[in-house]
Amino acid sequence: MTVLLLVTFLAVIVLLGYGLANAWRHVLTDKAALPLYGMLRHQGLTPIEAGDEVGVEALAYAARRCAFCGSGADCRQRVAAGEPAPANCPNTGLFARLSRPVV
Repeated sequence: MTVLLLVTFLAVIVLLGYGLANAWRHVLTDKAALPLYGMLRHQGLTPIEAGDEVGVEALAYAARRCAFCGSGADCRQRVAAGEPAPANCPNTGLFARLSRPVV
């Protein structure tokens, strides 16, 4: 019984480690700018203006959510086309708080 618990615990640790390593690899090898900044530009904001409105900590969390999101390529295409953020974007709440008329 104890051996089974130990093996299960080790399997969970290995899976968590693999997931973390994979996420960091994704972040470190992606050289393109985060779509978050393009979406801010789409709303007529610079990162500094957005940070002033919602706070630097909220903007940092938004950047982290964007970096770890799996839809980066789709969002980059949407930014290039001038489209708004997709409905499943993890930062839709932030964009709603920063909502300004599009220039």
